[in-house]
Amino acid sequence: MQSFFVLIIVMLITFSLPYFETNGILAPAYVVLGTHVTPFTVHLWGVNHGMDHPFLVRFWNYATQVLFHFNLGQSYKQNLSVWSIISLYVPRTIWLALTSLVFTVIIAIPVGIFQASRRNTYVDYVATGTAFVLYGIPAFLLGILALQFFSFGWPHLPASPPSGVAAWAMFTNPSGFVLPVLTLTLLSIAFLSRFMRSAVLEVLVQDYVRTARAKGCSGSRVLIRHAFRNALGPIIIILGLYFPGLLGGAVVIESVFNYSGLGIQIVNAATNIDVPTVLGITLLVAILTLLGNLIADVMLGIVNPRIRVEGRSK
Repeated sequence: MQSFFVLIIVMLITFSLPYFETNGILAPAYVVLGTHVTPFTVHLWGVNHGMDHPFLVRFWNYATQVLFHFNLGQSYKQNLSVWSIISLYVPRTIWLALTSLVFTVIIAIPVGIFQASRRNTYVDYVATGTAFVLYGIPAFLLGILALQFFSFGWPHLPASPPSGVAAWAMFTNPSGFVLPVLTLTLLSIAFLSRFMRSAVLEVLVQDYVRTARAKGCSGSRVLIRHAFRNALGPIIIILGLYFPGLLGGAVVIESVFNYSGLGIQIVNAATNIDVPTVLGITLLVAILTLLGNLIADVMLGIVNPRIRVEGRSK
């Protein structure tokens, strides 16, 4: 229910933003009509597209179109629906972000646990310094460095993924996706490993961990059975909210590696001042954020059953 109300608020904001444009909601008419712009033709265009209806009526129509038909809006500049413009590119970007997220989890969580178990040692300092460096490097610079060392130098990897918009291209020609996935993964590992280290260290000072050690549990058993399981809850929440952030990072990565995905589309839409397309993509990312948060809540209940029991008791 919270996700539903948040979605309504996001839709209300994205729907209201065009009112603040120059010429308001009739701004697309000046682009579409071109040299035929007159007060009469602008008014006639607005009537034909329902712009003369009250705000609440227009928002109701917009909300029903989004919720029941997944219509993210209409690009008047291209005379196409936003979904028809981006539908071919959305799967490619999602696959890129998902693959990067999987590799991030596989690498960052063990690294974070290992750092926590070796706190304030030489290994911890090296890993922390490396994470800070990666976290501070802009995405475009890391992508350019990856191209310089792994594409223009040796080993020679493809500088860009294969052309086309097939969603399964990542599986048919994986070598072309090594550098984009590597760049996104390195940026994500720097953040998630530091968060995992902090979460594990916070758990290790709890009383039940001290009790387990006092009972003779080995260090590895305490780390895996107690610290890891209890530190995993915050990590799941972070992952649920972080996935849409990867879509934002993909905008830069797709530009660097000439990858035809959602990032290229939003850059083109912004360059061409195609406001409905930009707002439609914004709404799509908001929906993915809410879905990620909802999945994270469900997974948190699976990992920690006490959360479900407390929720029922209330």
